Amino acid sequence: MKELTTFKKLILLFACIIVLVGCAEQKILERISLTTLVGFDLADEDKLAAIAVIRQINPDLESKIELQSATALTSRGARSKIDLKTSKTIGSGQLRVVLYGEELAKVGLNENIHILKMNSEISNATYIASVEGDLNELLEYKYENISDLGQHIYQLIKYNVDKQYIISSTLHEINRDKLSFIDSYSMPILEREENNIKISGIAFFNEGKIVGKLPAEEAIYILMVKGKTHNGTLEMEIPITTLEKSPPDSSEGLPIAIDSINSKRKIKLVDSAVPEFNLTIKIECRLLEVDSDVSMDNPSIIHKLEKEINKKIESEINQIIDYSHEINTDIFQFGEYYKAQNRNADIDKKKWDEMFSEMKVNVTVNTTIIRDGVFQ
Repeated sequence: MKELTTFKKLILLFACIIVLVGCAEQKILERISLTTLVGFDLADEDKLAAIAVIRQINPDLESKIELQSATALTSRGARSKIDLKTSKTIGSGQLRVVLYGEELAKVGLNENIHILKMNSEISNATYIASVEGDLNELLEYKYENISDLGQHIYQLIKYNVDKQYIISSTLHEINRDKLSFIDSYSMPILEREENNIKISGIAFFNEGKIVGKLPAEEAIYILMVKGKTHNGTLEMEIPITTLEKSPPDSSEGLPIAIDSINSKRKIKLVDSAVPEFNLTIKIECRLLEVDSDVSMDNPSIIHKLEKEINKKIESEINQIIDYSHEINTDIFQFGEYYKAQNRNADIDKKKWDEMFSEMKVNVTVNTTIIRDGVFQ
C-alpha cells in the first residue's frame, strides 16, 4: 500500500508539472512577438535601415503579421527603435531569413553577418539572401496571395535549395566560407516580379562585397563543381545533326531535358606551380524530354546524346570559371583544394589572388543516361 501511495503521488506531481508548463508557455506566447524575417540596407547619412516581419500572437493563439522598420547607426540601435513601436518583447528564435539590400551589399556585409553569428538566439540554419532592387519595395508590397511574407520567402528558398535549383546559403555556410582564407561566398538573389517574389540569380561576394552575379539557372553547374548533386533538372539544346537528322535549317537545335541528376566530382591538383587542376564530374541522369522521332532503343543514339550532354556541361562550367577570373573571385574555393593537396604551401589570400589569375582547370564530364523503364 505504501508503494501504491508513492506511485499516486508521483503521478499527481507529473500531472501538475504538465499543467504548469502548459500555462507558462501560453503566457510566453501572449507576451512576445516572433520575428520571422529581417532585412537590412543602407539609409541616408550612412545609417542602417532595418525592416522586420513580425508575427503577433493574441491570447486566443491567433496570429497577425505586421512590418516594422527603423533607421539607426547599428543593427542593435535599429532593433531598439523597433522595440519602441511594439507592445511585446520581440523574439529572434523563429528568425528564418535575413535579407540584404543591394546598396548595403556593395559596401560590405561581413560586419553584419558577424553580428548575426554573435547573437545566440539566431539559428545557424537561418537563410541569408540578397535583394535585387529596393528592399523596402519587395517587403512592403501588398501581395495578393501571400499572407505571411516571412514564411513564404523561407519556404521559397528552402524548396529551391532542396530541389537543387539554387545554392544553399545558411548562416553556418556563409560563416564557414567567410572564415576561409579565400574570404568569398555566394547567396541567392530575390526579386519582386509584379505580384510575386522569385529567385532571379546568384550573388558572389569577395571580402564581404558583392562583385558579380549569375542567373539562377546556372546554379546546377555550380553545385556540380562544389560537390555531389542528387536532384535537379537541366534543359539544353544540342545540334540536331548529332542524331543524323537533316533539318531545313542547319542551325536548328534539338531541345532536351534531363532530371534526377546524380553527380560526383573529383578535383586533383596536377601542377602546383601554375596552379592547374583536373576536374572530373561523373553524372547519372534520366532523359526527361526528347523529340518523339528520336529512337531511344538505339544504344548508339544514347551514346551520342551522352557525348553532347558532356560537351554542353563542360562548356557551361568553363564559362563560369572564366567569369570567376573576370570578377577575381574564387567562387568554387579552388584555393582550399590547393592548400589541402599541397601541404607545404605557405599561402594567404593575397598570394592566392595572384595565383588564381593564372589558374587552369581541365574539365571532364562523363554522363550516363539511366533508363529506368520510362522509354521501354
